[in-house]
Amino acid sequence: MQQDTRKSSFLPEAWGIIIILLISLLSKGLGTLFPLIGSLLFAILIGAFLQNTMNLPEDFNPGIQFTLKILLKVAIVFLGVGLSLYDIFYIGQKALWVIFFSVSIGITVTYFVGKWMGVDKRLSLLIGIGTSICGATAISAVKGIIGAKEDETAYALSTVVFFNLIAFATYPVIGHLLHMSDLSFGIWAGTAVHDTSSAVAVGYAYGDEAGEVATTVKLARTLFLIPVMFILPFIIRKKHTGESQYKKAFPWFVLLFLAVSVLHTFEMIPLTIETSLQNSSKFMIIMVMTAVGLQVRVNDIKRLGIKPLLTGLIASITCAIISIFLIL
Repeated sequence: MQQDTRKSSFLPEAWGIIIILLISLLSKGLGTLFPLIGSLLFAILIGAFLQNTMNLPEDFNPGIQFTLKILLKVAIVFLGVGLSLYDIFYIGQKALWVIFFSVSIGITVTYFVGKWMGVDKRLSLLIGIGTSICGATAISAVKGIIGAKEDETAYALSTVVFFNLIAFATYPVIGHLLHMSDLSFGIWAGTAVHDTSSAVAVGYAYGDEAGEVATTVKLARTLFLIPVMFILPFIIRKKHTGESQYKKAFPWFVLLFLAVSVLHTFEMIPLTIETSLQNSSKFMIIMVMTAVGLQVRVNDIKRLGIKPLLTGLIASITCAIISIFLIL
């Protein structure tokens, strides 16, 4: 009998998680030594440096994707132990109308700017939806609905990643210059920063309270993906998508986040466990930002061309200005 020589791995994510864990531990240490830079920024920079200066093995990719897709959700659920339902409802009522206008205007402006610049309609929609709702998650959810090609999807993802990095470097500085409170900054980060991981990280870079607010607002913003998915087929004039696609796109982990918050509200979780979960979630966010850095490929951004990047820039600025105008 012929022996199977194909490589097998019990845990295909293991190597990627190990390198992310090592970078995150280093970043946490450096962030303690240089608090003005912070652990999160170190994590992104080290990850991006390694990705663009070394030929990293493909074996790292499953671990990177696991961190971005699964570990991020676990971290967000754990963050729920620090928020009561009263906090969530208070933040929600403050932010809901800001989210509605920033999402609606952001997608609309991006679509028409892209059309004016000659960018394909599908690519403009991907950039607009990714920028205005929840980054890579939104792009992945709607690409099948609008019939986007693989290169268009890759362009949109690279654009969102690029402007996430810019947001991480600029938002806290702008927040301090404007003397924004943690509540105001958290709402701004939650409504304007693209990816969930980056929105949460930007919030925590400003302060713990801002991070909690940004997490709550970003989860509410993510829910806007569902109505957008219902509207898209009519915009693109494509047959309506199946019910299973909506179920797949729904962020079910939001319900777990709310469940944990309920337990916290009624003081059903011991304080020592809450503290442990909160500390664990903050370290997981460092790991997620390391994975974000490991996804930054300068060559991919260069291949975008100027028009999609300008479209993404206008989309990012539109969301940022609308949100901060409504908040302040």
